[in-house]
Amino acid sequence: MFVKASLKSALLGSVVLASGMVSYAQDAADSDEEARELDKVVIVGSQIVGSDVAGALPVTVLNVDDIDVTGAASGDELLRSIPQVGDIIFSEAEFTGVNGARGDIGSINLRGIGTGNTLVLLNGRRLVLHPGTQVEDLVPVNTVNSQSLPVTGIERLEVLRDGAAAIYGTDAVAGVINTITQDDFEGLEASIRYGGSENTDLRELTGTFKWGKNFNDDRTNFSIFANFLDREGFRAPQLRNTSTEDLRTFFVGTPFEGDTQLRNLSTQTQWGEFRALGGSIAAIGDDDFHIQPSSFAGCLVDLGNGVCADNGGSIDTALRLDRARYREIVGNTERQNIMAFLNHETDSGVEFFAEATYYHADYNREREAAQMLSSGRLTVPGTSFYNPFGVDLQIRDYRPLDVGPRRVDVTNDSYRLLGGVRGDWGDWNWETAFLHSEAETSDLTNRVSNTLFQQALARTTPDAYNIFAGGNTTDTNAPGTFNNQNQATIDSFIVPVSRVGETALTLLDFKVSNGAVMELPAGSVGIALGTEFRRQQFRDDRDARLDGTIVFTDIVTGNVIPSDVMGSSPTPDTDGERDVWSAFAELAVPLVSEDMNIPLVHSLDAQLAVRAEDYSDVGSVAKPKVALSWYPHPDFQVRAAYSQGFRAPNLEQINATNNRRVNGGREDWILCEATALANNTTFSTGDCDGVSVESVRSGGPDLKPEENDNISIGLVYQPSFVDDLTFTVDWWRIEQEDVVGIFGDQNQISLDYVLRLQGSSNPNVVRMAPTASEIALYTAAGLAPAGEILEVADQYVNLTPREFEGIDFGVNWGLDFDQLGTFDFKVNAAYLKEAFQAPSPDAATILAAVDAGQANSAVDVPGSQDRVQQNGRPEWRGNASMTWRNGAWGAGLFYNYVGEVIDTSVTGPNSEIFVVDPFETVSLYGQYTIEDWFGGDTRIRVGARNITDEEPPLADEFASGYFPSLHSNRGRYWYVDLRKEF
Repeated sequence: MFVKASLKSALLGSVVLASGMVSYAQDAADSDEEARELDKVVIVGSQIVGSDVAGALPVTVLNVDDIDVTGAASGDELLRSIPQVGDIIFSEAEFTGVNGARGDIGSINLRGIGTGNTLVLLNGRRLVLHPGTQVEDLVPVNTVNSQSLPVTGIERLEVLRDGAAAIYGTDAVAGVINTITQDDFEGLEASIRYGGSENTDLRELTGTFKWGKNFNDDRTNFSIFANFLDREGFRAPQLRNTSTEDLRTFFVGTPFEGDTQLRNLSTQTQWGEFRALGGSIAAIGDDDFHIQPSSFAGCLVDLGNGVCADNGGSIDTALRLDRARYREIVGNTERQNIMAFLNHETDSGVEFFAEATYYHADYNREREAAQMLSSGRLTVPGTSFYNPFGVDLQIRDYRPLDVGPRRVDVTNDSYRLLGGVRGDWGDWNWETAFLHSEAETSDLTNRVSNTLFQQALARTTPDAYNIFAGGNTTDTNAPGTFNNQNQATIDSFIVPVSRVGETALTLLDFKVSNGAVMELPAGSVGIALGTEFRRQQFRDDRDARLDGTIVFTDIVTGNVIPSDVMGSSPTPDTDGERDVWSAFAELAVPLVSEDMNIPLVHSLDAQLAVRAEDYSDVGSVAKPKVALSWYPHPDFQVRAAYSQGFRAPNLEQINATNNRRVNGGREDWILCEATALANNTTFSTGDCDGVSVESVRSGGPDLKPEENDNISIGLVYQPSFVDDLTFTVDWWRIEQEDVVGIFGDQNQISLDYVLRLQGSSNPNVVRMAPTASEIALYTAAGLAPAGEILEVADQYVNLTPREFEGIDFGVNWGLDFDQLGTFDFKVNAAYLKEAFQAPSPDAATILAAVDAGQANSAVDVPGSQDRVQQNGRPEWRGNASMTWRNGAWGAGLFYNYVGEVIDTSVTGPNSEIFVVDPFETVSLYGQYTIEDWFGGDTRIRVGARNITDEEPPLADEFASGYFPSLHSNRGRYWYVDLRKEF
């Protein structure tokens, strides 16, 4: 973890500042005969204590009953139930490698604008970011880990659906999520819950504990909350969508029947593909050959044990690997969240407050052995014991299935310590606090060392590794039973590969507010002023075999590969830190009051705010906000807000250098064009075999903060003739500039295609020298020869503008009947009208060539233009809930809807669009409370999530067959919950 001298300085400064303020407040209290009582509640969206200015803003508040009705057992499940939260890319269901964030992880993405655009607070102050990053639109982003958020001791969850950079600073582009905990609990309460999903091995045991006590005549309270989870996961074959990677079987009778785009089987198998470095092999009649069962046609060399060699560089499609059989789709997890709070009010009215939180999770999961990358090919020496031809052979494609599955073990830890004081001085409320928080993630996997693997291949004795043995001849997806391998040989090249990430947040703030700093004819003007210092730190420590410390040097060719881990690209260590100084001012101004008797203006109030932040690495920025609340009638409110916001590039985007990533499924369009022209045909997406491409990505200090304009207009109707009924509708629009992004390796290849058709090329696409066969192919097509793609250079840049627009709808209605009890109905829906990324000049060049018919119509520009419904942004999301209470009895019903989306990875033979169906689930529970049983109330609750057992709708998504960012794979999930008060 980080240990910095600056931390000690900040802590000392906090103590000195707090001590001075306590003394100042005590002096003021001595001269004031009557201590003024202020409402300490601060709703997210305003820093003015006791102000009602938040009523001018679109804020969704979830209380304990609202949270219970969702059936959520974790922070990720709870946030997914909010319609305004978009797709979640940080998730264990997202099947990432060592370069992604794995383990017990969830992200936060209001409005679907992108991870990192939502500010997450705990009791009004920032949370530390998770150390693991994930690629979104090919750019590394980071997030607060939603799984670290408390699920016990929550008083309410506040969601500000409006830009708030002027109030809170960077990241509050789409809004703010603030979790408020019960920091003054008194009593003892414990609960235990057991649940599981039908037709799978998924089982979960959760428990909670709450204890609190008042001391010193109720002037001191100490409370502690804890919860744990113990989960057993399940394997991919237990779920229909994940049971196979060949999704064609699910599309019989549709326009996509038999579509090879849905055949996601891997060509990287234990049936290896090889190329002789010295030219053609006499026995083969070619320099390329592959291994296959002897029962397959084309055998040229018998290798024994039912295995032979055939010429050509590609295996038969029947030998492609279905990786689903080797995967766990949900891992095993043990999680603990602990929170402690101390509050003490002195005789002078000054209040000391402190928080301590701790989160820990252990996670493990299995997946198939890693394949050999195209950028990391090895050579089998001609002297190898099992080399059948006695010549040096380059391994073109191979996956050593017989080494067993990869086991991923991830440990996450984070803690947060906060201490502060608050009080009153005259009419002013003041508060200062010091916060320090750290998070660490440790990722460990068993992997194959390229160096040690080649050494095992090169042995001249029978204990060499036999890469030519193929697999099981009757079950070609399984390792062979006669592979001549021994465990000692396999163990000799298996190594542990680690990745350790750390983040830290140190924060010191001071703020004052006055709800009545001056009087206007319409009422009192409120004001808040504040300053804040924070330090953010990030470190990504890669294994020595990944960061370039240990490289692979081919003992035959002398070629050097920076990564010594089979199947993983090299990635240098990254670290960075930044200091941020900020100051803000906020005013709550009443413009018209009821007493002024102005027609059509029952009341009119304004919020004005401005915040400036100075970054040690990317410069300074200052942004304003103005919000209005107009009541033309006591029952009817019009609210509007305009703000400018900003988001600083994250520390990996700034500091990363030469990150190499191999991406499969890329289309080398110029090769497709040459093949089609040479054969006098045309091509479509399905006719182009995807290739693996190594993308070289880098950040840099030239990146600027992203900027945005956020506007919203809303209507609120609360009819006075109906109790507890509220209708809301809010339109919003966000326009962003200088968004940190990347053009993308596929787009770079598409640009290279267009430029080559025009007689030039894209220098960012680095190719090998064309071979004789490639020269002949391109010459026959009338094109300049192009070799195999070696790598694509792609740098993080500030991109062209993008725009988002939508409408939120809400209905709340509470009913109270003497005999039937109380009912609470809520409906919340979000409509995404626009999500548009303006094409960059290079993207515009590609699109213009396609529109003019100069380039094939199959070529598109992913990430540009209209993005509504594209792979994770449904037009509609919504939910409805009902809770009922009548004495000891209670029940809840929760309906959740996720609209259809378009899967752009598949296009039908007649340009049909692949529409992923909507996803609807219904959850419910019933409960009974036994009052005063053995010293306190005892509640028994039985519930089910997704009571109709809806499967996630099919999608052409890697390793899942559905969109994990949108849909759940849990099916019908039953649970029993027992809670006891003492």
